[in-house]
Amino acid sequence: MPSKEQILENLNPSQKEAVVYEGKSLLVHAGAGSGKTRILTHRIAYLIHQGVAPFQIMGVTFTNKAANEMRNRVRKLVGKEVWIQTFHSTCLKILKMEAGQEGIPSEFNIYDDQDQIVLIKECMKELRINDKQTNPKSVREAINRAKDQLKLPMDIELESSDYYETITAKIYKKYQEKMEQFKAFDFGDLIMKCVKFLESNEQARKHYQNRFTHVLIDEYQDTNKAQYELVKILTGPEGYITVVGDPDQSIYAWRGADIRNILEFEKDYLDSHAIKLEQNYRSTNNILKAANNVIARNANRKPKALWSDREDGNLINIYEAADEREESLFIVNQIKHYKSKGYSLKDMVVFYRVHAQSRVIEDSLRRQNIPYVIVGGVRFYDRKEIKDLIAYLKVLVNSEDEVSLKRIINNPTRGIGKKTLDIVNETKNQLGLSFYEALLRAHSIPTLTPKAKKSIALFSQMMERFKADRKGLSIEELIRRVLDQSGYLLQLQKEGTIESKSRIENIQEFITVVQEYEENHDSKSETFGLEDFLESISLETNLDQWSESDDCLTMMTLHTAKGLEFPIVFMVGLEEEVFPHVNSYGDNRNGIEEERRLCYVGLTRAMEHLHLSYASSRRMYGFTAQNLPSRFLSEIPSELYEYIPRIFSYGDDEFKPRNKVQKDDTDYFDLDIDLDEIKKQDQYD
Repeated sequence: MPSKEQILENLNPSQKEAVVYEGKSLLVHAGAGSGKTRILTHRIAYLIHQGVAPFQIMGVTFTNKAANEMRNRVRKLVGKEVWIQTFHSTCLKILKMEAGQEGIPSEFNIYDDQDQIVLIKECMKELRINDKQTNPKSVREAINRAKDQLKLPMDIELESSDYYETITAKIYKKYQEKMEQFKAFDFGDLIMKCVKFLESNEQARKHYQNRFTHVLIDEYQDTNKAQYELVKILTGPEGYITVVGDPDQSIYAWRGADIRNILEFEKDYLDSHAIKLEQNYRSTNNILKAANNVIARNANRKPKALWSDREDGNLINIYEAADEREESLFIVNQIKHYKSKGYSLKDMVVFYRVHAQSRVIEDSLRRQNIPYVIVGGVRFYDRKEIKDLIAYLKVLVNSEDEVSLKRIINNPTRGIGKKTLDIVNETKNQLGLSFYEALLRAHSIPTLTPKAKKSIALFSQMMERFKADRKGLSIEELIRRVLDQSGYLLQLQKEGTIESKSRIENIQEFITVVQEYEENHDSKSETFGLEDFLESISLETNLDQWSESDDCLTMMTLHTAKGLEFPIVFMVGLEEEVFPHVNSYGDNRNGIEEERRLCYVGLTRAMEHLHLSYASSRRMYGFTAQNLPSRFLSEIPSELYEYIPRIFSYGDDEFKPRNKVQKDDTDYFDLDIDLDEIKKQDQYD
């Protein structure tokens, strides 16, 4: 166990004050790059040093990446294991421990976004609602937001004020009925079910309040109502609570986050103490001054100003492009310039407001053979072949998972078509069976053809064999048996296309994932097997799969950027209606303020070099628009940036200013360019 002095070593005065605070409620306003993870981990270490048992401490954050980092740091500091999980993992763990209690099935599967869409479409079909007029994805978002607010179908039904809300309430009700029937939870359910259970079960509630006497919450500004209520329940009247966050980085209102949770913390916990962390350890002072000036325009915040003991650093670079193509060429040229100066590609990132902006940049990167990775594209686990394989495993864990069952029953093709499935479905409803139970009785359904009965029997027998074999096999052995005996792998091999070969490679990579999992867990044990593996991958995000060690350029939306840092940052598309996004315009200021916070997050990711760009004309979504430069650019003091107008020379290894002139206190560079040549080389776009 380290000494108190060792735990407090190298902390600045504000950090030290937060770590040693002994009151019940602590609010830490941790500015970007101010060491919030350091605060949380050292506070946990200090609590243990002061005699708090490790098992009485609960740490909660938002991403697996952050949770892993915090756990590792605590382990390194004090050599102890502490409950540090994401909100979803925390609730899943509680639900698993309370499995079999009222409202919590003994076994359940977790549905991801795609599973939700499949089920919503099925509900709409049964309710005879046209999915061309009512978008299933919009319904999914409405259901997710309802669960974030702890609203049940009856609540939405009572609140409905128009046709769309009434339709959504009907679908939500049918959807939730099927989720309970299939013994499945979506991500919203994990938190909502946990909160509802703890609210209604006094014994369980007191158990967890007594178990976790100290609760520490990371990124508190991003909590929604359900997460807020969970924290209140777990803390209880006697518990100690520490929340760390930054109102200036609250950027997820669109998915239910409520900035009032952190702004009104001192009203919720009247005995609380607030500390500001303003010293930044990431960025140069020019970058911080720009960020401070931008965010200062927001009214809905707690005043603070980031500062650094580093030098001022380079001026921010603002580039005006003729269009999105020229903007992408500027970025590629700058990347080549930085590489020539000794930077690696992993030192650089391109941030954009929406995914649609990435396409043109990708084209330019490919032409220059610059490797890149997009964070936030199709998840590995969302690829068809991986989803198919996971569906087989889910059915082996929970045969009542109808969504997964219907995905695999004719995959690969077994001659079990839509008409056959409709007959089985009808029988299921008539007899009050699960879909799987109806399949097992298919031989006695008179309206099925002999061929259909045989196909279903072969499938059912195969699944029963897999279920019987499961206990004696490792996860890898089980997967290989499923691939072999189901005919799935053989079908891909017979196709022989480039796409099928790519799918086989993805399956092989999935087996590698399983091997790595089994190296770290005893997969044949009663407590750590297939169910736990499926849960671990269902909670993984795009950011968890991204590796900072890969030497390639990173590209991502600004909403994915929080918590990251790069020596060189490119923020593109700073135009009105692009960023700030047109959807943020409205009668109140909340939309624009959130966009400004998003800009602040982007600016504060940069450590050394920051490039901001906008285009006079931009083609996106099939339309060409001439937008004004973003208001956020005008909020940066002129002494902090270097302005470069349309002066791009295609193919140069770097910018070569020839005649520097002064105009309106702004630096301009006159370069030799040939825009016609640029257009000619890019005419095949």
